[in-house]
Amino acid sequence: MITPRREVLVTGLLLVGVLSSLPEAAAVIRPASDTHAEVVRLRAHFDSVDAELRAQTPEALTAPQRAARQQLIGWLREYRDAGVFPQNDRFPGRAVPFFRDSRGVLCAMAYLIERTGRKDLVDRVADAQNNARIRELSGNQDLLAWLDSVGMSVEEAARVQPTYGGPGLGVSDRGLSATYAVTSVLVSGTGVATIWLNTFRPSKVRAWAGIAAGTAGIIAASANRGGTAGTHTLTVANALIGGGAVAVGAYRLFRPRPQPVRAKLSGDAPRWREGASLVPTLLRRGDDAELGFLVRARF
Repeated sequence: MITPRREVLVTGLLLVGVLSSLPEAAAVIRPASDTHAEVVRLRAHFDSVDAELRAQTPEALTAPQRAARQQLIGWLREYRDAGVFPQNDRFPGRAVPFFRDSRGVLCAMAYLIERTGRKDLVDRVADAQNNARIRELSGNQDLLAWLDSVGMSVEEAARVQPTYGGPGLGVSDRGLSATYAVTSVLVSGTGVATIWLNTFRPSKVRAWAGIAAGTAGIIAASANRGGTAGTHTLTVANALIGGGAVAVGAYRLFRPRPQPVRAKLSGDAPRWREGASLVPTLLRRGDDAELGFLVRARF
């Protein structure tokens, strides 16, 4: 049996859990902001490259080379607009090129090569020298032949190729941020506790605690969408538990637990809304009759 003193203790611990989880939930928004900043940086890079390629078409190109070059410039703009770029998930804190990242996302050069039907060339480079710079691939005769066919020089290809990540950017090589893992334990654990308490021991304080804990879980989930497999699992769990905590808390807040309320019945008998009633009656014991009460309860 939970005594009033224990109830106060449990509620206090619950509030401490909620308050401690809110800063953690806010902190995980920063990686999402870093990702946005990386996308903005890369789009600006490709805008600059696009302008340079359009302004500097070599005069010695043949008609097929010119046509292929113009086609590639258009594809590069499509790549820029899509905004789906590789992530540096192997070298935290370092700016490194990726021909293809662990999710299968291609860099701009790999994307352009594959669009021309040379997936075989993309696969060979990604398997052998995935983090090489274009200038380091200048000895690859297949790549040089492809560049010549589309009217692009090694220098121009190197200009197209960016690096990914750097100080403060990139994804942990373990695929799951320790901060996000701790946040998930706090917000989801607190969310589960509020769901249980608001189901079996409801109160307004616990209802608000459930809404706060659930909101923290939803914020954490929203800020970490589209991560690695481990991050995705925690994101789904945080979203589901957070949504449940908010829903149960809101229900209890606007429809609090019924309190025993007396109402008039025949014989002026008290009745409780929970389904219990107390009715005066006569109890017979042989020829004798005694005044008593009959308790009726509905479950």
